[in-house]
Order: sequence, then C-alpha cells, then structure tokens
Amino acid sequence: MKINIIILIILNLIFKIKCNDDYKYYAARTDTRKCDNYEKPKCGGFFVKELNTGKEEMEIYVSEINQQDDIGVVNENKIRNAPPYHIVFRGILNRDYVNDVDTAEAHNLYRLMPMPGKTFNLTKDTKFYTLGNPHNLLVPQLNEDDEKNRFKTLICQEYPKNIKNIQTNWMEYLINTGNSVFTVNSITITNNITSTNSNSKNYNEEYENIINNNWKPKYEYNIDNLFISLTNSNNCPKKIQEIRCVPGLVATYVRSFNHCYIFFECAPRSPEKCINSVAPSCPRGYSLTSIPSYPHGCLVFYCDPSFLFFNY
Repeated sequence: MKINIIILIILNLIFKIKCNDDYKYYAARTDTRKCDNYEKPKCGGFFVKELNTGKEEMEIYVSEINQQDDIGVVNENKIRNAPPYHIVFRGILNRDYVNDVDTAEAHNLYRLMPMPGKTFNLTKDTKFYTLGNPHNLLVPQLNEDDEKNRFKTLICQEYPKNIKNIQTNWMEYLINTGNSVFTVNSITITNNITSTNSNSKNYNEEYENIINNNWKPKYEYNIDNLFISLTNSNNCPKKIQEIRCVPGLVATYVRSFNHCYIFFECAPRSPEKCINSVAPSCPRGYSLTSIPSYPHGCLVFYCDPSFLFFNY
C-alpha cells in the first residue's frame, strides 16, 4: 500500500514537472471591440502573442486570463486597463470546447513599468529575459534554459535616470529574484590592455599579442523595458501602520526592498531641518508616496508605478 502511494506521488511530481515545461510566455492586450452579450465569450476577452519565437506570431484570442492561486489574485482591471502588450504572463492556453474558444491559464503576471516619453513596441525581434540565478547572472530566454545567454554585466540605469525618486533597491530585488521579465540593450566596451609589451619593436608581434591575449571585449546589458510582478507585494501592508508617539515626537519609518513599511522609532519633530525635503513631480504613470524618516521626521518621497495602487 505504501509503495502504491509513493508511486502516485512520484507520478504526480513528474506530471507537474512536465506541465511546467509546457508553460510559455505571452504578451496580452485587451479586446476593445464592442460586444453584445450574445457574442460573449468569443468577444470581449484578450488577444495574446507567444514571445521569443523569432517569428511574427499571429494573435490568439482568449476569452479570459485565469489567475492561478499559487501566484495570488490581482484585480482584473489592472490587466484590462493596461496599454497593449504591457501585460506578460507565464502559463498555458487551454481549449474551452463547450464555448469553442481558448482560455489562458496564468501562473505569473507581469506589467511594464512605463518609461517617460517612450512607447513600447512589440515586434518579432523583441527578446524577453528573466534572471534565473542572481549569483552568476544566468539569464535564460523565457521559453528555454539556454546556457548561451550568460550576461557578464547586467545594469538597470535607464529607469533611475528618467524617473527621479524611484526606489532602486526594490527594482534590484525584483530583477534578482526572478519577479520580473525584461528586454535589454547590448553595449560592447573594450577593456584596457593590461599586459602589452611596451618594449616590443615588432609591430606584428605586439598586434598578435593584443588580439590573442590582451584585448577582451566586455559586454554590458542594460535593461530598457522592465515588466514587474503584479503579485509580489501582496503580503505587504498597503498603508503605514499608525504609531502614536508622545507629543513633540513623530513616528519615523523605513521602506524595505520589497515595499514593506517598517516602523523605525519616534523622533523629535524638526521642521527647520526639512527645508530641503521638497516633493518631486512624478512622471505620467507614476504616483507620489512619502514616509516620515529618521532623525528629524522629514518626508522621504518615492515615485511608484501607479498600477500598484490603482486598478488602471
């Protein structure tokens, strides 16, 4: 009896592994056609495209994107109200034979953090990546675990440069833990020659030495479009837990790398120390948040993606 149970457990694990291997990544846009009730569910759902195939994929209509409990559930309006192809999900497509239509099963959901003044265009050449192992920066393509895709240096400088007061350690956390997918720009940088023979009078010999031993290109991969998990911060309080301090003191906080608000201590109110604490202007698509900070209770400001707080 115990042997049969063990066999069933093993078969179940094998089935789950096989299913995971079948997961693919898709970009989605909302079906904006006007639909009468009798036309549903064949109208009013989503159009999805498979990613990283290297060819022009046809859109596939799905009546719904079913969120699985293993990732948590977000308000559907965060998906429906996103601009075209600003939603990426990892999952599979299933056939609803009763209604003769496809449905999507999503096991991970991501949404693009907008870049000011930039429009995201999805083409057949757009490649998406996710960070598999933050220790060696293994970055496989989404649909395959390919050792060829090894990023020597991965940097994310476009967002902090264009969006002031964005929390950079939060972005690094999402990237390094696989809670994001992204596209990149590749830049080749020539390293300095470290061991050339300055006394050599033989040009050909020195040239060969440079080519064979010393000249080594360094590749930097800069993230230019970052899609972040919509469910990653679900366990963190959306509002600061109110702490009452004695008169003359103010509760101060820090915000962790995963957007959790943590009480620090009660500090003296010192408005004269906060004259440089001026609220910035966040770009379109971002909302301003702030917390009183130690040691004077001055406000620290952040520009966060608006879709994290609102259902649009």
